[in-house]
Amino acid sequence: MGAITAIARAVTTTNLWIARVINWAVLILFILLLMDVIMRKVVGAPISWSQQASRLIFGVYAVIGGGYLLARREHVNVDLFYATFSKKRKAAVDIATSFLFFSFMIVLLPNAYDMAAQSVCMTEGVPPWCKWEVDELAVWKAPLWPSKWLIVVATVLLLLQGIVKLAADVMIVMGIEVDESAYGPVTDGAEDKVDA
Repeated sequence: MGAITAIARAVTTTNLWIARVINWAVLILFILLLMDVIMRKVVGAPISWSQQASRLIFGVYAVIGGGYLLARREHVNVDLFYATFSKKRKAAVDIATSFLFFSFMIVLLPNAYDMAAQSVCMTEGVPPWCKWEVDELAVWKAPLWPSKWLIVVATVLLLLQGIVKLAADVMIVMGIEVDESAYGPVTDGAEDKVDA
C-alpha cells in the first residue's frame, strides 16, 4: 500500500504544483490584454499579436487546471442528492459513475495526441525536415505545437488524478484510511480542502 500511496502523492503533488505555476499565466494574460486596450485607446490600433497570444495562453490555462480541480475535488457536482450522502456512499456513487470519466479520457487522450503530433509534423517526412503548424490567419505566425502538446500533458495529468481518485474511493468503500495528503480531500466541503 505504501508504493501506491507514494505514486498517488506524486500525482497529486504534481497537479497542485503545476496549478501554482500556471496561475501566473493569468497575470501575463491580464497584462497582455491591458496593453492591448491601452494601445487601442492611445494609438488607435491594438497590438497585432495580442489576440492570438491571449488565446494560446488562455487555452493552456483552461485545460491544464483539470488535474488540479480533481485533486481538490472542486469539479461541479449535482448536489441535489449527493451532498446528503455519507462519505462511503459518495465514494460508491463516484466509483459507479467513474466509467463516464474514463470513457471521456479514452476519447480525449488519443485525439489530443493526434492533434499535437500533427502540429509538429504537417508534412509526410522525417521529423527533422517537417514543418510546424502555425496560425496562418494571424499576423504573428506562432507555432501551435506548444499549446497542443500542453493539452496532451494536461490530459495525462487529469487521467492520472482520476485514477488516484478512483483508488481513494475504493479505499473508502473498503473501510481503509485514506491519506488526504496523497489522495486529496475525501470530501468536497470547503473546510476539508487541501491547501494549495
